[in-house]
Amino acid sequence: MKHSIANPFPWFKKMTAESPVVYDTDYEHFFGSKGTWHVFRYDDVQRVLGDYENFSAEYLPKVEESPLTKALTTNDPPYHTKLRSLVSKAFTPKAIEDMKPWIEEITNELLDKVAEQGEMDIVRDLATPVPIQVIAKMLGVPYEDREKFKYWSIILIKQPSEVEGGIEGYFLAQQEMGQYFTEMITKRQKNPTNDLISHLVQAEVDGEKLSIKELIAFCILLLVAGNETTTNLINNSLLTLTENPEVQEHLSQHPKDIGKAIEEALRFRSPVQYMTRIAAKDTQLGGQLIKKGDLLNAWIGSANRDESKFENADQFDLHRTNLRHTSFGHGIHYCLGSPLARLEANIVLRILLERFKQFQLKFDRPITMNPTALMYSIKELPVVFQKR
Repeated sequence: MKHSIANPFPWFKKMTAESPVVYDTDYEHFFGSKGTWHVFRYDDVQRVLGDYENFSAEYLPKVEESPLTKALTTNDPPYHTKLRSLVSKAFTPKAIEDMKPWIEEITNELLDKVAEQGEMDIVRDLATPVPIQVIAKMLGVPYEDREKFKYWSIILIKQPSEVEGGIEGYFLAQQEMGQYFTEMITKRQKNPTNDLISHLVQAEVDGEKLSIKELIAFCILLLVAGNETTTNLINNSLLTLTENPEVQEHLSQHPKDIGKAIEEALRFRSPVQYMTRIAAKDTQLGGQLIKKGDLLNAWIGSANRDESKFENADQFDLHRTNLRHTSFGHGIHYCLGSPLARLEANIVLRILLERFKQFQLKFDRPITMNPTALMYSIKELPVVFQKR
């Protein structure tokens, strides 16, 4: 059985039952390395993501071409602790709550454009522009550059073999982002404003300011993680609602349940399908000896469909009581932006269901996916609907 990007779930089920920890010599990682351990069960995935002393996040080759080697997600303590304490100030409950009216305004403006047509492409018309505007506003970068951001984001979640120019093309995208943010950082050093880049430029930890490379890594991470994953969450939630029309109607009558629907959509179609780690020492996992230096893919999408944790895991269940999915990671690397992603998805779904009803896929054919195993990433999602 092969892994299908659009429907990986039968593969997850088979592997969880038969080969929960298995080595794949042919697997090519997005940074060029070959070979990985695939990890499928919930408990094993949680362990790999949570136990940084055995399974390190520092899996990226430390190469000059890749600013991401300085990123929060690819470093462990003590460096990770320093970085996280800095950037967490931008994600306080108050900072996120303050964005609420603005996200509502953007959502309504976007829906005004399609209201009379009775149809839209959720990806293009809603799920892409909302998170990009939010993260651009947070960082303080011009929304006019959104096409660049989207282009870079999609490259960075692909395998190098899928990128034009291969590994060189992959690193080129990072370098272009690096140059872009270097200009932004230089401007803020001279003229700080009230945005995240200015805050990071001025911030100090133990009397030290962040280096340009550290700042660039932050900006790239926030841009990619802050828009691509939330876009996927909105798309995946909407796709799931088209499959469950009775849930659409329930949520429009009971908007308080939208939060539950989002949690179940996060479990049912995880925006991030796996995370990579590297073994820091020889260790046992699922009856297998993992050698120091071995790479591992912890399949979040599989953990969230583990029948031993989630009864009827292949069913979308709005009233599921176990909401302990692992879609935002686990342990010290738990996603810092998760409250913002949840808020954006909640606002978008609430306003959509207030204004429109009877969402259906426009075409009776398989949905178009972006060619990446890293994300459950829908490329086009044309729907029809009626106004309320």
